[in-house]
Amino acid sequence: RYELILEGVAVGAIAGAVVVAFRYLIGYADTLLNAILDYGKANTWFIPVWFLILAAAAFVVAGLLKWESLISGSGIPQVEGEIIGEIDECWWRVLLAKLGGGILSLGCGLSLGREGPSIQLGGMCGKGVATLLHRESHARSLITCGSGAGLAAAFNAPLSGILFCLEEVLKDFRTPLLLAVVI
Repeated sequence: RYELILEGVAVGAIAGAVVVAFRYLIGYADTLLNAILDYGKANTWFIPVWFLILAAAAFVVAGLLKWESLISGSGIPQVEGEIIGEIDECWWRVLLAKLGGGILSLGCGLSLGREGPSIQLGGMCGKGVATLLHRESHARSLITCGSGAGLAAAFNAPLSGILFCLEEVLKDFRTPLLLAVVI
């Protein structure tokens, strides 16, 4: 029981760090995008170059989707599918592809939210910890902890992360799992 709580704390810290890094990088990408667009307004010759850059970014994101198709969409259904056992994602590929594709897409000006990607990133951090610690029996619980921590880190709202896990992810309310998610 206490092992699950300690592992949940580790997953929360790792997921939080990954999602905060994701938020920082998309903030930097947004600043860079605004500078590029300002430059394009002042220098109209740059507009065709910008469209070529956008096309190249689209090919990179399409390649990431071919490499790891489970990064498409928000990521919330993938996490729920992972928890019920319908999907078996490769955690490190999803982390790399979702981070790269999300930052590149948001950096090019696509209208994407950070909620879904943050939940999937956090959930895959939980699966990664379970895999690396050879705790596959706790994988579902740690994915739940990670997804809640990802949402909490995305919005600086820890209660939202807990409520998300209670409402969307947890289908059985066992005390050790609830404690791990809350802590």
